[in-house]
Amino acid sequence: MRIAVVSFIVLVNFILQSTWFSYFALFDTIPNTALIIVVTYAMLRGDVEGAILGFCVGFLADIFFGRVIGVSALLMMFTGYFAGKPFRDFFKENYIAPIILVGLASLGYEFMFYVLNFLLMGRTDFPRYLGQIILPVAVYNLVICVFIYRMIYGINRKLEAREEKKRGFMKK
Repeated sequence: MRIAVVSFIVLVNFILQSTWFSYFALFDTIPNTALIIVVTYAMLRGDVEGAILGFCVGFLADIFFGRVIGVSALLMMFTGYFAGKPFRDFFKENYIAPIILVGLASLGYEFMFYVLNFLLMGRTDFPRYLGQIILPVAVYNLVICVFIYRMIYGINRKLEAREEKKRGFMKK
């Protein structure tokens, strides 16, 4: 059931991010909601599940939008892994940790995306890329993070309760 729900969330996010969110562009940037979903899911479920989800989300983005297959998949996979690593046991109702981690992950992901997609091709206008893409996307992600984290947290809580109920039923 968890795989179906998470797949549905990723698919809906992919459709919304590639169509509807473009109407809410600020400074010609849209939030990277896929990154927010990967980071929040990794914080709630751990590094391995975060890495798997990150790879799937990144691979989907690479197939439809990437110039090179695998760049986003690799970056999202590492983001999911490292986002889930330090948060095995934390107070999940705390909104400060996800906000800080999404901000750091946004900066790291966008910087590495620049390095792998532009710097290695000889486009060295980093100050422009930083001011026009990296920082606006990071700020936009910080604002949107609270809402997405709350949604993912609620869905995760319901799924965990259902899984626990199913485990209890199986033990009898």
